[in-house]
Amino acid sequence: MKLSELKYITQDIIDKGSINVTTPEMLEESRRYNMDAVTNNAKRRRMTLATGIWLVIQIPLSAIFAALYLILKTVEDTSLVKLGQYENIASAARVAALIIGLLAYIGFFGYYIIFRFHREPLTMFLCSSPLLLTTLPCWFIIIVNLIVGSLYVKRESMFSEEAGYPAFVRLAVTTLGSDAKSVHDMTYDSIRERTKHMRGDDGEML
Repeated sequence: MKLSELKYITQDIIDKGSINVTTPEMLEESRRYNMDAVTNNAKRRRMTLATGIWLVIQIPLSAIFAALYLILKTVEDTSLVKLGQYENIASAARVAALIIGLLAYIGFFGYYIIFRFHREPLTMFLCSSPLLLTTLPCWFIIIVNLIVGSLYVKRESMFSEEAGYPAFVRLAVTTLGSDAKSVHDMTYDSIRERTKHMRGDDGEML
């Protein structure tokens, strides 16, 4: 539900967090807004939670991939040394590149994506790109980050068009100025009765 589709609810009312209804139409619009707000808030929270989980677990995951590579390469190099095949041993430069790439990724990703809350696909790709210096499985993380960033920005753009973004807070509904004792008593008959009492015999408002 976009804000432009609402007749009685304005941005000021949403910011205030409450609305005083005096007609059944206002009540119906408030109910529809609140139902949409609850739905959108739940969807956005699930999206944020799922994205956050992936952002957090990928850092130890990349470290595990790098550690496994070093362990397996060390075992392989030990066997090669025994066979005298020194040309196939991983060079110190290769190991240094892996470590530098991993540390650069952790630094950039931790600061810009996790701490500064950037979710743009290009930013996530660039912050993940140092993993290209590590191992092939870590390239998978770069690809997933690009996809996650694109989906996040697309969904966030959709949410931003909805009334109540970004908090999607439910409105507290009151009936001040109405003869209804509560929102449950707000009907067309009660509004007509209230209007009748407020008018004089000549039909003018008292």
